Formats: sequence, structure tokens, C-alpha cells
Amino acid sequence: MALHSTAQKNKSLQNKGDHRGGFEELLERKNKGSLKIYLGYAAGVGKTFAMLSEAQRLQKQGYDVVVGYVEPHARPETAALVEGLEVIPPRKSGPAERPALEMDRAAILARKPNVVIVDELAHTNQAGSELEKRYQDVYDLLDHGINVISTLNVQHLESIAEKVDSALSVPVTERIPDFVLQRADQIVHIDVSIEDLRERIRSGKIYSKDKIDQALTHFFLPENLSLLRKLALQEAAGDQRRRIQIDGLLSKHAQHEANEAVMIALSSDPTHAEHLIRKGTKLAAQVASQCYAVYVQRPQERPEVIDPGLQRRLLENLNLAKKLGAEVVRLEGTHVSDLLVQFATTHYIKHAFFGKTRKTPFQDRLWGSVLLEFLHDSVAVDVHIVCRTEDEKYS
Repeated sequence: MALHSTAQKNKSLQNKGDHRGGFEELLERKNKGSLKIYLGYAAGVGKTFAMLSEAQRLQKQGYDVVVGYVEPHARPETAALVEGLEVIPPRKSGPAERPALEMDRAAILARKPNVVIVDELAHTNQAGSELEKRYQDVYDLLDHGINVISTLNVQHLESIAEKVDSALSVPVTERIPDFVLQRADQIVHIDVSIEDLRERIRSGKIYSKDKIDQALTHFFLPENLSLLRKLALQEAAGDQRRRIQIDGLLSKHAQHEANEAVMIALSSDPTHAEHLIRKGTKLAAQVASQCYAVYVQRPQERPEVIDPGLQRRLLENLNLAKKLGAEVVRLEGTHVSDLLVQFATTHYIKHAFFGKTRKTPFQDRLWGSVLLEFLHDSVAVDVHIVCRTEDEKYS
């Protein structure tokens, strides 16, 4: 990949090639753009600061770096790191009297930098924008060979948002699919202790003085931050396991032993489908393994004969599974359990998720049960039976 720098700087980079690593290596070896994400558990942990610090370092090494968008938090230390970097002016969107500022993707594409800095990956663009979400703008930049460095808080991942919403009673309106994080070539976990973060807030480094008390007594409570920090640590650990597998550092036998692949068994109308899918995809994310949402289409469920309402719910469930990072697999046949057992065997499944049946135990024994047959025939698979009480939220 070409670098937009002087010949002297290029020569210097070549001479120091043996000392480069990490993101610089990705910049050199990929045709499409590379994506690097600084992941944190809350505002103020230092994601934007770390991102801009890297931008300054890359520019000194000769890379053509521009700022595509940095959230104007009015933090002096962060603002100082923008100095010396070329900034692509944001475009104005919305009403003329109160326009919103959005990243100007067209201007960045026209400029064609080597690296672009894009803050707040989960941001939703102003109504009327060409693309709904900022991560979609980033995908387009990557497709045009532009490398992107961005930031993300863990609660904005779709698989985690409901849990955070339930536990903290704070609606998470900005969400992105989990596959966006999985698309990243590098994830850097930015972590500070909870007390250090609260001290930053007290000292006015994160919010203005009129917002400090409210922040410390509402969202930034120690118990809230503890949950968010735990979730961020789990995501970071999961990414490390994914990297080990992708880089082929394990033998084939060791990889199968270490892998904890998850299968979510979906019928055309599973019990508590959304809860079932979220449970399965969340475990897969925690253990950094492949997740499959497997639906066996029986003859009576062919598209031309299935009930339209049932088909609509089925498609919604499959779309949710895909959104949460699962690979959707459709099989066809009459013997559902046999097909699920065969799939579990060939794909080294270690965890299988089933929804609790609506049948009584007597009906299961009389007419047969896919779950009971799977339990009998499968080997070395942990079976999770997911049910949900009336007062249970996504846990």
C-alpha cells in the first residue's frame, strides 16, 4: 500500500522496517483498508486520547494521516493531540438553524489518505444522510483501501445492549451489530480502574462542572461501572482468543480441543426465540468461538406451504441471529434430530442451545422430542435448555 509521504521518509521507513509491528504491518500488507478499534467500558477511559496519540505517532513515521471526525468533548488534553493533524471539515446536516455535524465521507474519499481517524463508531447519522450508521461509512472507506482507526464503548454492541439496559436501567439507543467488532483487524482494550475514572470526573477532565455531580450519582456509579468493565474485559479476552485461532498458532487438533463452537437449534417457532438467540450468541462471544444458528426446514415448512405469520417470525429470528454474529445455516429434512447431531459432529460443536419445549413430559415420551433424541445421540456436547420466566429480562 502506497504511503503519502516524502521520498526521504519512505526511505527511512524501509530502513526501519524490521522494527515496525502491529498496525503498521497491517497498513503495509492489505489491499483493503484495515480497521483498528480502541474499545472501552465508559466515556473518559482514554479511547480518543489513545487513538489520537497513535495518529500523531503514525504521522511522524511518514504515514498520511487525517482526522475524519473527532467528537468535540472540549477536553484540553484531547484537543491538543489534534494539533498538527490535517482535519477534514465535517459536513453540516439537518435544520439550518441547528445543523448537526457529521463525518464527510465523500471528502475523505476524495482526499484518499492512508489513515483516517474516526471517533464514535456506533454513532447514528442525522436523518437524511446517505447511510444510517457511521460504521457503514467506515466500511465504505475500508472498501476503498483507506485504513481506519476508531473508538467504541462495549455497551453499544447489540449483544450487550439489552443486558446493560436491563441491569442499569439506561436505554442504549446507539447500537451496532457484533460483526462490526469481529471485522476489526486489531482491537485495543483501554482500561482504567473505576476509582481512577471517577476521579477524572471529579477533577473536571471528562465533563463540565455543572454535570459532575449528576454523572457521579447516576450513570458513573461504582456498581454500574463494574458491570461495564467486566463486559469490556470479556470482549477483549474473546478477541485475543480469536486472534490466536485466525493466526493459526494452534495445531489442528489443539484448535478443535480449544474451540467451544456454539449451535443454536432454531425451529420455525421456537419458545422465547429472542432470548434463546441472545443466550447462545453471547456465550459464543465470551469464548470467542464460531456460532451457528441452525434451522432444519421440514417438508411442511417449505416456503410455498408454511404459514405466512410463522415464516415472518422465522425470518425475524434468523435475521437477529445474523445481526448478533451467528452464521445462519438452513438444512432440509424430516429427521430433525439426526441432522442436528450430524451438524454438531462435523462442526465440532461443544455447546448446543435449545428452547424449552411447549410439550408436556408425557407428550415428549409419546410423540418423541428433538431435544431428547439429540441428548441421546450427540457426543461431547453440552446442551443448554433455555427458558425465561415472566419477570426475567435478558441476563
